[in-house]
Amino acid sequence: MSTPNDAKVLVCDKCLRACCWYGEFMCDDAVQAGLKILTVGDLRKLDREHEDYWSDEKMINVYGDASREFRA
Repeated sequence: MSTPNDAKVLVCDKCLRACCWYGEFMCDDAVQAGLKILTVGDLRKLDREHEDYWSDEKMINVYGDASREFRA
């Protein structure tokens, strides 16, 4: 099952990748980076990483649940 386009994902505000925020494949600016909330639809358009990084299974592994109730 595909993750809906309106699902929210926390990403690095420098490279706009979730894998960087998770500490798996960090960008050169990761140490000084903050966080940004993007939708899966936005991330699909950017096409910077595989969709597995936004799956419910990954959200559970990283955050302990898949609720995606992030606050800006």
